[in-house]
Amino acid sequence: MADNVRSGQQRTIYLGTELKFALTITSEGFSMITDDFKVVIKSTKKRKEVVITKEEMMLDENDKYLFTIDTEELGIGEYWIYVYAYVPDEDFPDGLRTEVQKQQLCTVMS
Repeated sequence: MADNVRSGQQRTIYLGTELKFALTITSEGFSMITDDFKVVIKSTKKRKEVVITKEEMMLDENDKYLFTIDTEELGIGEYWIYVYAYVPDEDFPDGLRTEVQKQQLCTVMS
């Protein structure tokens, strides 16, 4: 999940801040490592979301995927990250099984 998010920590951010995240896809929490995934960031207050595909992220030298979020786009509220991993699985009709992880990122205030 997003490396700069720690379990139990609540971060308050002010509207207008541009957020940067580093995401590591590992086998922890997923059945296996996958190269096919997307990230969805949702704001609870405005019920808006931003979808970030793997292709839109930058891969750094430590195999972390970097992406940014403009809080002006999502507005105020709690921000949650959903990581959708598409795992090859021949038991599914389309050959892919979707696994989802969810974690709170921060709260954005005005």
